[in-house]
Amino acid sequence: MTTAEFIAACVWPSILVSAFALLKARNTAAFPFVGKIVLALGLTYIGLLRFYDKSSIIAVNDVHVGLVVLGLIIVGSQLRQPPLYGSWRDQAKAFASMILIVLLGSGLAWYAGRMLFLDHLTSRLVIEGRVDRAWRSGSRRKADYLVRIAGQPVKVTAPLYERLETFRPMVRVEVGRGSNYVYDIEYLAN
Repeated sequence: MTTAEFIAACVWPSILVSAFALLKARNTAAFPFVGKIVLALGLTYIGLLRFYDKSSIIAVNDVHVGLVVLGLIIVGSQLRQPPLYGSWRDQAKAFASMILIVLLGSGLAWYAGRMLFLDHLTSRLVIEGRVDRAWRSGSRRKADYLVRIAGQPVKVTAPLYERLETFRPMVRVEVGRGSNYVYDIEYLAN
């Protein structure tokens, strides 16, 4: 297990432990201290996400789970809105913005949830062949690492991209149907 995989694997347990600690420390003198620790931990993970987001498949899945949670939080924020008062025009504007925000959150949760569902709960696509080409798409910082195996482009993580870019071996890969990321790779004899 690499450092990037370890950091990515610890994200959601850390969030759960932090939430539990904040709930237990609520209304006590320890709350400011616990709050500072949780804030420092959260800022550390946000900073590390910038560097390790494409470094392991666990980090890619963490981002997708985070998008589902963010979408559900956006939808849930509209459930706590006070009742609408005023003229029908004021009510219509507020109601339209509420519907737009709910649609945005639902779309975000559906998009990322569909990727997770197709990646983990359906059979993976198996591709066998030689790595034809390796390239980056997008800007330098937020580039997607892509390789073409047997004529089909698939996404890979940064360490795997570096290996496939230099050697271009014969491989058999299992690709998630939602995100198009390589989940498992087997090197074949040349």
